[in-house]
Amino acid sequence: MDTAKQISEIGRRLQGEGSGYDYYKNFAMAVRAFASKKSSDEIAYILESASRPDEVSYNKAAFTNFKKRFGSKKTLENFTKVGRLQLADGQLEVRSTPLISFEASGTLSVVHFWCSQQPPMDKAKANIACYILQQSFAKTAPNYKYCLFDAVNEKLYTGTNNTASQAVDIIAKNIVSIAKSHR
Repeated sequence: MDTAKQISEIGRRLQGEGSGYDYYKNFAMAVRAFASKKSSDEIAYILESASRPDEVSYNKAAFTNFKKRFGSKKTLENFTKVGRLQLADGQLEVRSTPLISFEASGTLSVVHFWCSQQPPMDKAKANIACYILQQSFAKTAPNYKYCLFDAVNEKLYTGTNNTASQAVDIIAKNIVSIAKSHR
């Protein structure tokens, strides 16, 4: 997001009660059910159980794209670890909860999902996400390749670049600064 949108979004989230509504909760539940070898009927029930028709539609589309990309992975399983990363001198903590892991060609991969159409995912944002995942699990699960799957555009992003750490540091400091000004 551009700076003005970041400020607005952070302010909005600080004003809200609790953690907000998880629009893609049913998608995550369906992915975990699939990785647990639940029946297609159980998965369909999960996807259909949202209260809003648009939510059902978006979750089903994301799940279809997930299945296209990962449905045939024989070693697919739920990834149950929660990663934590302290940023901005410990003033901000990011928790990471990727959904699945699998092994392919001797490489263990962990996948986090991006299901939202707005803002659209791109390589720069994906680099930052993969960096955050790597750092979040540096001590608890260091031997994995961390990936982000854009379930809207069916694109898998892996790895990071040299500027991701700087971008994360700057963004974290901006979030803390904005949050302090909204107190």
